[in-house]
Amino acid sequence: MALPDPFNSVGGYTVGIPPLPIIATNGDINSPGTITANAINVTTDIRAANTVYASSFVGTFTGTISGGVTAPGYSTYILFNTAGTVDANQNCTFNKATNTFSITNGRILANSYTLGTGINEFSTTTALHMVTSTTSTDQILTTVDATTVCSMDYMIIATTTTSPYYRQTSKIMATSLNGDVGYYEYGTIDVPQNSPGVADFKVVYNNGNINLTVTPSTTNVNYKIMITSYKE
Repeated sequence: MALPDPFNSVGGYTVGIPPLPIIATNGDINSPGTITANAINVTTDIRAANTVYASSFVGTFTGTISGGVTAPGYSTYILFNTAGTVDANQNCTFNKATNTFSITNGRILANSYTLGTGINEFSTTTALHMVTSTTSTDQILTTVDATTVCSMDYMIIATTTTSPYYRQTSKIMATSLNGDVGYYEYGTIDVPQNSPGVADFKVVYNNGNINLTVTPSTTNVNYKIMITSYKE
């Protein structure tokens, strides 16, 4: 008499004709229906042609996961990553009803930001750091496409990096139209007061660009520049 086929074991079969393998010799589980278990532990992959339901899941996945997410914190708190864990903080919020993003007791750090979007775009403010090492005339510190802006504001802090140490703060406003640029340096402060000045600045139009240029009075100068450009 032949021995019965093993059931519910490695190489085992379901009851029925023809037999359907449940657990293959390599450890794979194959089932045309539903597998229900308190826990399924695998060392490689779980793959399903339809849907995998679980009250919790630990691991990596490929594909789409649908369902609700239990968010930490209160309503309007923005979620962020803290060492791989979803986190939230009362100082970072978004109000959906008013479309308001808020940061309290903190700072927004950016090298550039734009006020207004779409047809309401008005200005972009950008922070730059530049260096000159020679006293060559009309060195370009920064440039912008003239077709994208109508006016510019420059706040420049120029500091020598070798003795004697001088610092100059200058404010310049400029406007552009049809290949012509006008500018006015409406404020300059030198420290110390007997300083000969650190640099001479110009705003010029050249080959479709608006350039901020500098002629330093000495070598090795650092420039911190804040530019506000106004949308054309």
